[in-house]
Amino acid sequence: MKKNITFIIVLFAIGLSALLGIMLGKYSSRFLTVESANASCSVTMAEIIASAQGDVYNMAEISDDYVEPKTYYLVIYSVDGETIIKPTFETVPNDLKDEQENAALQNTAWEVFTTLIPAQDRQMVVQYNVFTDGYSNTLAAVDQNHANPAQWILEIDLADLEDKDAFLFTLIHEYAHLLTLNSTQAIPDQELLDDPMNLALLRSKAAACPNYFTGNSCSYADSYMHVFYTRFWKDINADWEKIDVLQYGTEDFIPYYEGLYSFYKSHQDQFVDDYATTHPAEDIAESFTYFVFSPKPLGNSIKEQKIAFFYEYPELIQLRENILSGACALNK
Repeated sequence: MKKNITFIIVLFAIGLSALLGIMLGKYSSRFLTVESANASCSVTMAEIIASAQGDVYNMAEISDDYVEPKTYYLVIYSVDGETIIKPTFETVPNDLKDEQENAALQNTAWEVFTTLIPAQDRQMVVQYNVFTDGYSNTLAAVDQNHANPAQWILEIDLADLEDKDAFLFTLIHEYAHLLTLNSTQAIPDQELLDDPMNLALLRSKAAACPNYFTGNSCSYADSYMHVFYTRFWKDINADWEKIDVLQYGTEDFIPYYEGLYSFYKSHQDQFVDDYATTHPAEDIAESFTYFVFSPKPLGNSIKEQKIAFFYEYPELIQLRENILSGACALNK
């Protein structure tokens, strides 16, 4: 979940294991221009970040009678470049028929995504699922295509479009998973996708991976995920794993949530928010979203270093510029 958002990819804890200055110097003048160009949108950026504030794992803020809402898939689309095609309509209750038949709203949600993310940066998305679990639960999600793990599926809840700031934050968070786990970053593994509950298979795959094992694929040595994990997680991973295992083999997740929140409070200078402690893949996704919607950090705390990490990659600076331009255009 991301503020009650489910990151659908199944992840298990199994042993998760002066050029820069020149490049940034080349891009510094352009970066200043970008920041100036988006100055009029700075209030919007601040509101998007504010929408993500709050402690997900603070059980004191969770109602004792909270029940996970039921999810209904409304329409499944294929993606053809900029266009969504071939809608398949799922069986839904009568009170969801209007949403299911609202093709205009479904297209609007898709167009938000295509406005934010340039075409060349979303070629892995081949399917678009429209679902709902009611307002402000799961806003969006991504999943691998089971027919081809190099391809991905974007899922959006129409009920959450009215919460514009939270929706934009979530959409970029989910895109960060596509950015950091796609086939240029990690080796797609059909075997793991077909049998994700096979612990013996997962252990063997993890042991055979010389780099960071994401839980469903082996990352490349120069991938964003492997570099991020090596720099920011190696020293804390053993302590985090002791908490992560609490979620398996039980229906009572309270000890797991409380453990994550305690871990966050003990490492508050290392994470942009408590949800980032869920998993390294969630940490890089949260940090990337803060990178997009926050000014460049001036301090040197580890959580600020995580945001600054993305400035080491010229292509991500360009991507940030494109996303912000899209976000500002949507705000007009």
